[in-house]
Amino acid sequence: MSNIIPVDSTELPVHSVCVFQVDRAEVQRIFPVQLKAGQNEVNIERLPNTIDRDSIRVEGLGNAAIFDVIYTPPPTEKAQTKKSLSLNEDLRALEKKIDSLKSEKAILNDQERVLADYAKTLNAEQTDVATLGNFLGVYKERRKQIHLGLQALHEQLTDTEKAAEEKRKALKEDDASKKRAVKITVIVNAEEDGKAELSLWYVVYGASWTPMYDLRATISTSSKEASSIALQYRASISQSTGEDWDEVDLTLSTASPQLGTDIPSLGPYRIGPPYVPQPKSFGSMKKMKRSSMIQAALPTAQYDFPMPGSTALPEMTYATAEAVEGATSTTFVIAGRSTIPSDGDQGGQTHKVSIAFIDLQASLEWITIPKLQQTAFLRCKVKNTSQYVFLPGPSSVFMDNNFVCKSSMPAVSPQESFSTSLGVDPSIKITYHPLQKKTKTSAGNLLSSKTDITSFTQRITVKNTRSTAASPVFIKDQIPVSEDNDFKVILTEPREMGPAKERREVSVLPGAVKARWAFHGDNAEEQSVGSKVLGSFGKGGVEEEGAIEFVCDLGVGKTIDVTVAYEVSGPAGQQWVKL
Repeated sequence: MSNIIPVDSTELPVHSVCVFQVDRAEVQRIFPVQLKAGQNEVNIERLPNTIDRDSIRVEGLGNAAIFDVIYTPPPTEKAQTKKSLSLNEDLRALEKKIDSLKSEKAILNDQERVLADYAKTLNAEQTDVATLGNFLGVYKERRKQIHLGLQALHEQLTDTEKAAEEKRKALKEDDASKKRAVKITVIVNAEEDGKAELSLWYVVYGASWTPMYDLRATISTSSKEASSIALQYRASISQSTGEDWDEVDLTLSTASPQLGTDIPSLGPYRIGPPYVPQPKSFGSMKKMKRSSMIQAALPTAQYDFPMPGSTALPEMTYATAEAVEGATSTTFVIAGRSTIPSDGDQGGQTHKVSIAFIDLQASLEWITIPKLQQTAFLRCKVKNTSQYVFLPGPSSVFMDNNFVCKSSMPAVSPQESFSTSLGVDPSIKITYHPLQKKTKTSAGNLLSSKTDITSFTQRITVKNTRSTAASPVFIKDQIPVSEDNDFKVILTEPREMGPAKERREVSVLPGAVKARWAFHGDNAEEQSVGSKVLGSFGKGGVEEEGAIEFVCDLGVGKTIDVTVAYEVSGPAGQQWVKL
């Protein structure tokens, strides 16, 4: 006969947890047991219902062998509801009794008040001694009865409310037990009596983590110092698995176990006339069991991840996680121990843990699109010189300890770079002068008709009032692009740039200003974290977008003027409009 060893999982804490990014976590529990020689049946009860039964794995330490692992699913909803109905009926009866006792108490309080009010109406001059004596006797006896009645009701009410509270607690525990009704039985054969240790791993649904970042930029005010970015890399964890994680060794994984390990295969690609469905009789479709659907949709895999193990106050340091690179994923081992309770039905609660605090060097650049906004945006380009992979996630950007904006971090591997906008730099003054326009008509000849030519000149002034140089400064403008062969657009300044397809870069002011055509996808702000104003012009994939970019070096106190000029020609008398 087997030796039965019951284990209540709620009485022992979770040892370690590895949280995946999407809806899953792998939990490790350790159970010390006292085995007897022969067959032992270890019943681990009250495990969460969110367990993936195909992920269960058991290992042990001691002079014994594991023969079998049996998964027992939670009882049916009908069986669970029977106990709940009984508890609810008991609670309703107690609440009804409480209401009745409170009504009796209110009646006695009313009687006591009426008796006292009547006593106040007695007049000593109009009431004889005998009548007064009789009333006082009645008053004493009745007040005594009321007092004893109120005392008895108070005791009954206290006991009944206590019983009702116990029922509510039992209902709450019953509700919690419904979510922790899985049992795992481990059959162990021991050579002799002695202690052993069982390690249980399983995957649960209802847990996930997302990366989040604080980027704190320190902008240098001296040419001798470099600007820097202090990046705090954190994880926001949510879990509603049904069990609390108290003081656990926590790791975060970038793997996606729900994708499975099965390599997909291509089926036949056949074509033919459109299929016209035939009407079917109602209810003729075969039902598919939910469990089989889940089995087909979620192929299983093994998850093997490493688990960790009176003077002025000094400045606090930040705990950092160890990044462990796997073949296809990265695991962050969180320093220390973490406590993350299950959110139950509340949902929406998140818990923050720190992954790393990283100091990075940044290079600055300024971008202005004065046609849209006469301001210069400060942007820093940062190289990831750390060992950590930066995953896509929300970020908060600060500059000199002042909040700038909410943004998002792109995916950045070690040694890759990313950009982030630091908002408007008021030290760079932008003036977008009024557009100058002149129109003339050229005479035609035998082979051509008259042509209207409209010349446009746009001047842009940029001034640096910073205490340090600003370089590079990108000034962006545009000329129109004709979608009709009757109208031609020719860039006249800077003329040396030539047609857009040549992608030529020319010097406008030697050593200070260069000009070039800007194409969709050429600009670093395509990967930037920040202002929507910093988008490229035109439509993706269009070769010529009419976008022009000046790259300037602005010394301290320097002012630069750049000019964009172009001509639009078309048949005389025929108007053109912006599309």
